[in-house]
Amino acid sequence: MKKIIIPAGLFFLILIASILFLSRFKNNKQEVPVSPTPTRVLPTISDDIKVELTPQNNNRAVVLRVSGIPADVESIEYELTYLTGNNLPRGVLGKIILSGQKDVERNDIVLGTCSSGKCVYDSAVESIDLSLKFNAKSGVSVYWNTYKL
Repeated sequence: MKKIIIPAGLFFLILIASILFLSRFKNNKQEVPVSPTPTRVLPTISDDIKVELTPQNNNRAVVLRVSGIPADVESIEYELTYLTGNNLPRGVLGKIILSGQKDVERNDIVLGTCSSGKCVYDSAVESIDLSLKFNAKSGVSVYWNTYKL
């Protein structure tokens, strides 16, 4: 019986010592505080600026009209995002350079791809998310809206 008790006792003694030893290292880990990345909130545009997005050619294209643009705005960046009938995400990016105009119209925005004069249009587009970034001498302001077609 002594032959079994001594090895069993040694086994449990080594097991307890190992647990205590490993738990000591586990508690020594220093947690690095995680701070969130600050997000810069941009101001929205003035209510004096009017934005229209009108479908054309059986929802194959859209016309973007912006009126009431302040004189210090130098450019407008636009991004249109939408889903096709096959639930594929698509988008259109562009930039309008201004020379003091108060009103601009972009009537060449195709919902699809064009190459060498031939276009393949995205089908069953039901809504478009439009975001505009107004770059002015006084700073940047933004506009965002969803348009149902």
